[in-house]
Formats: sequence, C-alpha cells, structure tokens
Amino acid sequence: SVLVESILQTSILDKGEFKLKLSEVDVHEIINAAINNTQLLIDQRKGHVNTVLKAQKHILRADRVHLTNIIFNLIDNAIKYSKETPEITINTYNTAEGIMIQVKDNGIGISRENQRKIFDKFYRVPTGNLHNVKGFGLGLSYVLAVVLKHKGTISVNSEPGKGSTFNVHFPVDN
Repeated sequence: SVLVESILQTSILDKGEFKLKLSEVDVHEIINAAINNTQLLIDQRKGHVNTVLKAQKHILRADRVHLTNIIFNLIDNAIKYSKETPEITINTYNTAEGIMIQVKDNGIGISRENQRKIFDKFYRVPTGNLHNVKGFGLGLSYVLAVVLKHKGTISVNSEPGKGSTFNVHFPVDN
C-alpha cells in the first residue's frame, strides 16, 4: 500500500496536478520539526544532527506539508546512506534572492555518474553491501518536483566515501 500511495503521489506530481497550499512558514521551525520526527531513527544509529541556522530571513511563503516532507526526506536519506554513525549538519543562510538550506551527511557518497540520475523516478543508487536501505526510489523525484513547484532549485555535491551535501534554494519575496 505504501508503494501504491507513493506511485499515485508521484503520478500527480508528474502531471503537475498538485496544488500548493501556500502560507507563511518558518523554515527553521520546519527543520526542527523534521529533526524531531527523525530523532528515533537517528538515536537508533547513535547519530547526531547539528544545526547551523544562520538565515536572518527564514519566513517563506510555502506549502508547510510539502516543505516538511522535503526536509524529512533529505534527513531520512542521510540516515539511510550513512555506513556507521550518521553525522548530519543542516545549515541555512540567506542569499541575495532567498534562503539556502543545506543538508550534509557523512554517508557513502554518490558518484558523479549517479548524481545525474538520483532525481529520476525509481532510480536508486547502487549501494553495494548496504542491505538496510529500504525505499522505492521515489523520494528525490518527489523532492525535486516540490522544490520546482516552489520555484526553487536543488543540487548535490558528493564524492564516494565522503558523504553528500544537498543544497535547496528557495526564493524569498522581499
């Protein structure tokens, strides 16, 4: 049923038929809520999440549910793809156009070849001997669709064995 629900949501996203319920949301509050929602998973792996929330302008006109899901998904992936103890750092800062959210992990990393594919629906990075990673390869395609619907951008910096940093930028209305 989880797979069916994920496929239905992804189908709606693909067709652009989903509507954002925009309201003013505090990005820092959303980040802290997503951390709280993943704390049990983090604790089970004896991991840590560090926050460096430096954005002065952190109120965003966005869909609270979808924005929360983006942050949750990036934290969840950081936990899943960490070999041992997850060390996750979430940074925010303002740019001339908006707010940057960075989610950095100490995970297995992603090769340059795979970085081009990770936002494709159903694509899963080959993980070698990491058999504890569960999922359908829909998370980052969802993240990309929601970021684009908010007129934002997302990119990844990564190297195998050295972790990944996901950079999500949202414009802020002045």
